[in-house]
Order: sequence, then structure tokens, then C-alpha cells
Amino acid sequence: MTSPQSLLRTSNLYLALAVVALAATLGIGWLKFNVLQAEEQAVTDNESRRGEMTDSLTKAETSYKTFAEQRAQRDADFSKLIAGILPMDENYTDLTRALDDFFAENDKPNNPILQSNLSFSKGELVVSTPGISALSFSMTIESTRDNFFKFLQFVNESGSLANGKRLMEINSINLSFVNGGEVVQDLTQKINFTVGMTAYYQTPKVAR
Repeated sequence: MTSPQSLLRTSNLYLALAVVALAATLGIGWLKFNVLQAEEQAVTDNESRRGEMTDSLTKAETSYKTFAEQRAQRDADFSKLIAGILPMDENYTDLTRALDDFFAENDKPNNPILQSNLSFSKGELVVSTPGISALSFSMTIESTRDNFFKFLQFVNESGSLANGKRLMEINSINLSFVNGGEVVQDLTQKINFTVGMTAYYQTPKVAR
């Protein structure tokens, strides 16, 4: 027959084992709970990062598209500008129009400038600059001294990216004064001059 003390010890042992089992179950449960929480947080963080990456990618794509469009427009504008400075052929018509516009703009009743005898030669290759050809031309101009200097400035500023005017240069000038000798201080003094000039253009790819 089992004594009361033996029963008490046995019950205490079972109780201890039950407490240990309960503690282990609670520990495992708590650990699993923490793992689940960590997994849920990781999923939330991943979704947040994925959203941020998607937003960043969208912004980058938009930014690149804007940049590409602006770059394409700048390239088109630059090509147009270069085509004005160095056209694809002799382009007599536009050159004549540009000269006519200059004379019309500066010809005033008290400050005249008149052009005549415009004559073009045949275009020729510029040996020292591959891909570039030169169109020689000459004209006679009657103007005041003031407009004479404006004409020199007009030619000097040609070929600039700032204005896109066709590149030209003066090769020779022959001056004569209407009323006797030169009067340097008189900007209204009439001058007759013949100029020999060159306008440049891109050599056509196909020989003509």
C-alpha cells in the first residue's frame, strides 16, 4: 500500500512536469508568435519598399522621358541653327534675302544704304576644311559712313550661334568718297564701296 508521503512526492513530480510542459508550450507559443509578427512586419516592410521602388522607378522614367524630349528638341534646334549658319548648298535665294533684309532695315532717309550689282560666282571646295565649300560674290554699296560701319559689323557677327546668321567674310573692299576726301568725323559722309565676299556652306554629299 502506497504511503501518503509517496503519493505526495509523486503528485509533486507530476505537477512539476506539468509546469515544465506548460512553460515549454508557452515558450514555444511565444516564440512562434514573435516569428509570425516578424514575418508580418517583413511582408509589410517589403510591400512598403516595393511601393517606394515603384514610385522611384516611375519618377526616374518620367524624368528620363522629359530629359530625352528636351535633348531631342535641343538637338533639333541646334541642327536648325547650324543649317542657317552653314546651309546644305549654295542657297543663293536665302543669302540674297538676308542681304536685302539688312539693307532694307538700315536704309533711312537721312542715313541711306543702297546695294547694287550683286554677282555670284560658282561655289568651290575649301581645301583646308573638308566638308565646307565657299560661295564667292561681290556687290556695290552706296551708304553713309555710319551704315558702312553697320555693314562691317553685320558681316563680323555672321556665323554666330547667338544669331544663326550665315557665315560670311569680306575678302576685299574698294572705297571711294562721293564728296572729295575722307572726313573721319562725319558719319553722314557718303561712301561708295565695292566688296568681294565669301559665304560658306556644307559641301553637298552628291556631286552636281
